[in-house]
Amino acid sequence: MPVFRPPRTSSQFPSTLYKNLNAYALSAAAAGVTLLAATPPAEAEIVFTPVNGQIASGSKYALDLNHDGVIDFTLQNDFHISTTPFGDDLNIVPAVKGNAIWQGPRERYLQLTAAALPAGVPVGSGKPFAFEAVNMAYASLTALTYVSAGPWKNVANRFLGLRFLISGEVHYGWARLTVLTDGHRETVKATLTGYAYESVANQPILTGRISGTLEQSPLAWPAVSHPTLQLGLLALGLPGLSVWRRERD
Repeated sequence: MPVFRPPRTSSQFPSTLYKNLNAYALSAAAAGVTLLAATPPAEAEIVFTPVNGQIASGSKYALDLNHDGVIDFTLQNDFHISTTPFGDDLNIVPAVKGNAIWQGPRERYLQLTAAALPAGVPVGSGKPFAFEAVNMAYASLTALTYVSAGPWKNVANRFLGLRFLISGEVHYGWARLTVLTDGHRETVKATLTGYAYESVANQPILTGRISGTLEQSPLAWPAVSHPTLQLGLLALGLPGLSVWRRERD
């Protein structure tokens, strides 16, 4: 036989209990919002890569700052052969639209150049970035005259300021190079000794900083110690000697 159960009657809670439950819910929600607001944003982190990249006449170096398989910039040492001029041109070229290089002074027919920054310079928004190929240094024979110039002429441990994209977001970085320019041989030789980038989008980075954040670790980088570079600097005579002394100090 079917079993019949009497209908259930709704329980009535005291109004004071409802008020206490509502107050608890509101307090819990407020606490949750406070916890969310107190959660710190992603901590900035510098990722540094030491290298020994030789960029001789007629060669290129593909620079992938964050090692994601996408080339960010190309350092290229073009050798020009013509009636006048001929020689080496060291340039850096953005490999992705939206990437850019901190711009230096205009030289030689108002050509764009890349700034050769010292250590400790903040690279971030508001800087004079060029979104096209820029020249670093050149050496050539023009109208029977040996010429060599550019912001990167005979410098040791100077830095490129770089702006590049990761998944559409702007990041900042630097690349450290030593460049030897010999006008009488129309040659430019460059050595890339390291590069770094800030892992958090839109966060600035100091040139030469290899770890921590903008506010944390001290500037540090290994000095250029390659014997070929030191001999090359000394072989340049007085200009190379002054560069060698700056590097040694």
